Amino acid sequence: MKRLTTILCAFFMISAVAQETTFKKFYKQHKDQSAFSINLNASFAGSFLSDDDNEDLQILLKKSGDFKLMVFNNEDASVSKDFKKYLRKHKLKTMARVKSDGSKAAFYILEKKDRIKEIVLKASGDDDKLVIFGLKTDLTKEELADIMSNSNMNITTK
Repeated sequence: MKRLTTILCAFFMISAVAQETTFKKFYKQHKDQSAFSINLNASFAGSFLSDDDNEDLQILLKKSGDFKLMVFNNEDASVSKDFKKYLRKHKLKTMARVKSDGSKAAFYILEKKDRIKEIVLKASGDDDKLVIFGLKTDLTKEELADIMSNSNMNITTK
């Protein structure tokens, strides 16, 4: 019985570690350069939405696990360089990039078995800060495309 309990505990610990998102791993490696971070469960965040709020946002939160907002000090651009390595290492796909007046933003996804498991947004500007927003999801490409196409977000430049 002790062996069975030990094996089950070991399996649980391995599976818990395997479920850690890549953006949390990136944060742990750069924790000392972090200016701010917050980790929230998507269902908790969804509790602040009213029934009248955007239906697509509610669908996204329903299909999401947790998210993390991270702000890094990036004076010497070392975090940005490491982030580029992180993208290649974990095979995140670039979905969109935007540049405007010295500011940059990018949208990445991590796919596994035809499912989008993570969405990562990166933003940086002239003030030597790097902002990364990571969202653990379980979406199909079609669901993400529907959410994006139904969005009423407007992108403007000055």
